[in-house]
Amino acid sequence: MEKIINAVFPPRCVFCGAVGDVFCENCMSTCSILQEQRCLLCDKPSENGKTHLYHFFTHYGTYVGSNKVKLTQPTQIKDRLQLRDKESLVDVKKDIDSNSFTQLFVEKGYPSQLISPFIYADKVRDCIRKSKYSSRLFASLKRLSFEGVNIVYEWGYSFDDFVVVPIPVSKQKEKLRGFNQADIISKIFAKRFNLIMDFSILARVKDKHAQHDLSRADRFKNIKGSFVSNEKAKGKKIILVDDICTTGATFLEASKVLFENGAVDVKCFSLSKRL
Repeated sequence: MEKIINAVFPPRCVFCGAVGDVFCENCMSTCSILQEQRCLLCDKPSENGKTHLYHFFTHYGTYVGSNKVKLTQPTQIKDRLQLRDKESLVDVKKDIDSNSFTQLFVEKGYPSQLISPFIYADKVRDCIRKSKYSSRLFASLKRLSFEGVNIVYEWGYSFDDFVVVPIPVSKQKEKLRGFNQADIISKIFAKRFNLIMDFSILARVKDKHAQHDLSRADRFKNIKGSFVSNEKAKGKKIILVDDICTTGATFLEASKVLFENGAVDVKCFSLSKRL
C-alpha cells in the first residue's frame, strides 16, 4: 500500500522539497556524525562510549555529572588499577575478577556504554523536535533512525544477548502524539541487530516537567522516581534506546531501576547526542 501511495503521491524531502524521499540523501549528508563517542557520566570523550572506570570509585556530591568529585575508596585502589581519565572498564577487566566486575555495575547502577551516531544539531535537531507533533516529519524520523542504526552497525558494534528496551513516555504524551519516538527507533535497532524487544521491563510512572528547559542539576532531580521495573529484568543484559541524550539523566535513572530489579548489564543507544 505504501508503495502505491508513493507512486501516486511521490514523497518530498521535508527540508528542501526534493522529490523522492522524506529525508533526501543530500540533506541527510549534512547531518553531523558523532565521530568521538562520550562517557555517559562525565560527557568526556571515551573510546566507543564506554563508561570511564574512575566513576565506579568516585562520589558525586550533588548530582551525577558534577565536576566536583572525590574518591571514596582508598588511594591504593586507584594506584593498583592505574586509573587514567581515558581508561574504560574494558581496559582493566584483567585486573578484576568477573564477579567483582559485574558487581561494579550493580552497586553503582551505571550503564557500561553510551552510543550515539548523530550530533543533536541542525537537521537532526529539527527532525527530532518536529516529528513529535507532525505525521509528515514522523516519516523523516524513521528515515533518520534507519541511517543512524546502520551507521552504528557499520562501525562494528555488537549487542549479542541484549534485550532492546525503549525509554517509555507518559501515557498522556503517547496519547497526544500517537506514538513514542523511542519505540520507533527501538524497532529499527532490534531488527538491524537481530535482537528481542521488550516493552514490559520498564514503565514510566510519573509524568514529570519537560526536561528541555531545565538546568543540568534540575534534570536529575526532575527525572528521579519516574521509572519502575520488575522481575523480568533479572539476569538480563539490556540496551536502552531513546532519541536524544543531553545530560544522561533519563538513561541513568532508568538504568538504576533496572539494576535494582536484577539486570546484569545496561548499555544505552541514543539516536543523537547534545554536545
